[in-house]
Amino acid sequence: MLTVFRLLLVPPMALSLLAGDLTRAGIIFVVAAATDAVDGWIARRWHSVTTLGQLMDPVADKLLVGTAVALLWWTGLLPDWFALAVALREGFVLVASVWARGRGHADELRPDPFGKTGNAVQMALVALILLPLPLVLKTPTLLQALMIAATFLNLVSAARYAQRWIRARGSDA
Repeated sequence: MLTVFRLLLVPPMALSLLAGDLTRAGIIFVVAAATDAVDGWIARRWHSVTTLGQLMDPVADKLLVGTAVALLWWTGLLPDWFALAVALREGFVLVASVWARGRGHADELRPDPFGKTGNAVQMALVALILLPLPLVLKTPTLLQALMIAATFLNLVSAARYAQRWIRARGSDA
């Protein structure tokens, strides 16, 4: 249910961002990001992990963060290199996941701790850009450090996915 709510928050967040209302977009984004944490906690706490939830949760995360990153890039608030790094990593993970599910290897491409941490850093970066926080918190150095950290974590995650993907493909031979 929280995953569906997160998905439903993507369009108003995007429209707010496009309209230049960064504060509203930021509040919606933070609420949506919080549902990710709460949803995961509930699933683990009450052992209510479902196949649909395992499928939809990453989709909701990718739509939320991907939309925010794409629109922040479009409006000039994120650099080309970062948007490209996010897009390439997410595209690779999407292709690998679809392939793995189609071949019965979904367990081998479960979410990676580096990817989860990278996603959390990306969420923090987006929130920091969008919310009207004191300028002392929005220093270019901090924003750059978060972009570098997210990119590093996502590259490590992509390499680990690639390693597991290659291993899974080898077992099909």
